[in-house]
Amino acid sequence: MRSTHAQVSIDFMIAITILSFGIVLIITQIPMLFAPFHTISTDIHAVAYRTSMILAEDAGIYCENESITSAWETAGETENRSRNFSFYRDKIANYLSNDRRIGLARNAPVWSSSEDAIPNNLSRRKIEALQDWWDDDANRSMLWEKLGLLVSYNGKPVNYSFNISLKGFNNTLIWDNSADKPLLQIGYPIPRGATVERIERIVAIDDCENLSNYTRIGDNECCGVLEICIWR
Repeated sequence: MRSTHAQVSIDFMIAITILSFGIVLIITQIPMLFAPFHTISTDIHAVAYRTSMILAEDAGIYCENESITSAWETAGETENRSRNFSFYRDKIANYLSNDRRIGLARNAPVWSSSEDAIPNNLSRRKIEALQDWWDDDANRSMLWEKLGLLVSYNGKPVNYSFNISLKGFNNTLIWDNSADKPLLQIGYPIPRGATVERIERIVAIDDCENLSNYTRIGDNECCGVLEICIWR
């Protein structure tokens, strides 16, 4: 007598189960297949953007004896043109370590909080201090921490390289004629073939004396482009 009930063999059920498990496993692993290609670029973009925000919109932090000020370039003192980076480095023992964060934004008026800054309006004194710090080979390595580029992931250091400069709108460096060198050009040459994240910020500079290759925009006499390039 012929049966009207369907039957599925145990071998077929086992094969379907194994196949289904394999498909699920492959689907769950697909994001990991592309992680090495996406993680680096995504990570570098965030780091480059954060660095541009700090430099263009933050005035920095100098902390000594629990007293905090944004005047990191002058160790919290009233600005004195006769004193430069070398003076503070040599005269104040802990000057470099007391500089907790480097920002280039100009300090707000005195009636504001000492930590306030004018976003996208850069202090030439801070710019010159950052350039002098980079030129100081003995203490150059400290800049990675001060710029927020010294980080670790799962207990391992992540090495970010950078190139930071101030350029005119014609893509050439803003030049300090009195020192006969670029106003700001720090970091390493940008490598070919690497994943490089580039952020550009239009900024004003508070002092145009002896500078060239800048542009006037509205009430801001001295304007240019702060260019931040990050790679690893």
